[in-house]
Amino acid sequence: MHELMDRQESFRDMCEELLEAEGALSTVDTEPPELREARRAEWQECIDRSLAELEEELRKYSGYLTSWPRQRDGQP
Repeated sequence: MHELMDRQESFRDMCEELLEAEGALSTVDTEPPELREARRAEWQECIDRSLAELEEELRKYSGYLTSWPRQRDGQP
């Protein structure tokens, strides 16, 4: 992963977007109560999309990569 980050600006950007979304999700409880769940869903969707993009990119460059460990809906 670090090698891709060093070589590809687009991959680095994807990683940064994921970090930003995770940071925003971690602060969602500071939102007004009536907005929290909507914001939580938005940020989680962004995180899921970012993870899928990263997984696709890693598969392009890592022939040995067969699965990407990540949690969905509380499942490992």
